[in-house]
Amino acid sequence: MKERWRGVHLNKLPGGGLELGEGLLECLNRELEEEFTSYETCQWSHLHTPTHYFTSQFRPDEQLLLNYFKAVAPVNEQLWTLNPEESENLLGIEWLELHKKNRSWFTLESDRDAFDLLLERYS
Repeated sequence: MKERWRGVHLNKLPGGGLELGEGLLECLNRELEEEFTSYETCQWSHLHTPTHYFTSQFRPDEQLLLNYFKAVAPVNEQLWTLNPEESENLLGIEWLELHKKNRSWFTLESDRDAFDLLLERYS
């Protein structure tokens, strides 16, 4: 995802915050519904939960608990359309090949680490 968050341009994996009473997969599916007008319904498998401490870049008094998931089956990128109502922050989507050179595309270290795991396990 290409996003602008509090004036900062980010290249990142899709994500969002867990709401009270929501499970991880419920959160993942809700975020998809908010950010896309069309997408494939996917089954998800857990990829990674970092075990070290992350401070929010935008709220330094908050700690983040990150969880990364991947779709079980390959997806058809033609079926995914960003929600234009979210265009203030969602600037675009870019589908990347699982290739080491694409690691540097990500702004956030945690996303680069998750991408490394994808490379290690699935390429």
